[in-house]
Amino acid sequence: MTTDDWSALAGVSSTALALAAVVVALVAFRAEHRRARFETARALHQDLTTGEVALARRLIGSLHYGDFGSLARTNDWASALTAYFTLLWCFERIEGGRTALLRGGVRSFPRSADAVRYLDGLVAWHVAEYACGFAVARRKLAEAAATEIADGESAASFQRLLRALQDDGIIDRRYSAGDCRESGCPCSCHQGPTPELGSD
Repeated sequence: MTTDDWSALAGVSSTALALAAVVVALVAFRAEHRRARFETARALHQDLTTGEVALARRLIGSLHYGDFGSLARTNDWASALTAYFTLLWCFERIEGGRTALLRGGVRSFPRSADAVRYLDGLVAWHVAEYACGFAVARRKLAEAAATEIADGESAASFQRLLRALQDDGIIDRRYSAGDCRESGCPCSCHQGPTPELGSD
């Protein structure tokens, strides 16, 4: 082989190595991109199910499935209102995160929507539950305070999240954010008494 042949071979080898490095980098980028998106979805769900949000859910659940009861008697309306907004703001973060995941998908990655579907699966029943729960809690808080609850901006994100999940066929369209129509609402609070755990 001549010197020119060796030079040509070296050039081809260098090009092949450079292309291989690009492919390896692209595969690594795609894997990291996907992992980061799933981590975002997992963190959004964790926010909904732990810490101060979990405490808020307990209080709003008591308003949803019971009466204002001890809250009214102990004048703990402020704690209930704080819990109401704590939970609404959590759903606002979820809706914002979901929107970012949708917009941050890379078109050339056909599986970039997997993290959104994963998130939707994690939060769907929670969203359905609070479509009714927020409406009932808001009504009871307003009755206790004899004033309307000004939650329009905070509730808008929850309403967008509910509509998106309904549009995707994940949540029953009979749920209506902000307006619980008891006769048509599929929430378990309108389906008669809930059996106690452990009962047959």
